[in-house]
Amino acid sequence: MKKIREDFVIAQYQSGIENYAAFTREVGLWASEKYVFQKYLKTTDCILDLGCGTGRTTFSLFELGYTDILGVDLTPEMITAAEQIKAERKVKLSFQVGNAKALNFEAATFDVVIFSFNGLMSIPDERERTKALLEIHRVLKEGGLFIFTTHDREQDENFFAFWREEKERWEKGEQNIELYEFGDIIATSKNEERPIFIHIPNQKEIQDFLMQGGFSILETFYRDEKFEESAQVKEKSGECRFWVTQKKA
Repeated sequence: MKKIREDFVIAQYQSGIENYAAFTREVGLWASEKYVFQKYLKTTDCILDLGCGTGRTTFSLFELGYTDILGVDLTPEMITAAEQIKAERKVKLSFQVGNAKALNFEAATFDVVIFSFNGLMSIPDERERTKALLEIHRVLKEGGLFIFTTHDREQDENFFAFWREEKERWEKGEQNIELYEFGDIIATSKNEERPIFIHIPNQKEIQDFLMQGGFSILETFYRDEKFEESAQVKEKSGECRFWVTQKKA
């Protein structure tokens, strides 16, 4: 059996395009996202919305007055759907297909990079996620911001027993051989029709990851610690940890 690859991830998102497009049209930003963006972003910032999907965050930021935004996603069908919504709304925004691990931009292009909805953790293999982090660091200007979310396997007590059992499997070498590291899972999703890959880290793992990648942490919080999201948001997205980070000089 082969390890999970990028084509698996593309296929999982292809299966959920209609759900993502509906979420874009009907819901927009979470209250927690709006808080972070309005606290840390300037309306003059040049923003890369990485893993933009069908443009949920891209369109919402535009509506808040952020106009210099580019949406990029790995899945071509997501970009097609975003373009359709752009035509419906008659707004001037740009979208393109792109890979977070090999961004087609000059160094120091953006003031802010956003990777919302746990997109960074959808990249299989820690080495590949590191490539994406280094690319994000490269395309950010000095002092630029990188804002993203992850799950947190040490936060939700409903899954503590699962992670204890999963740890034992990895220690015995009995884990799913399609996976790379402890924290990897193949699971069902609220948004995709087929199984999805996602890596579930803890805080220390992300802290170390960011330090090695050249970022300092400005703020981190678990969503339900600060916000009671709408029923629509809870229906479509699980709880997650926000990370607001800054490129070190």
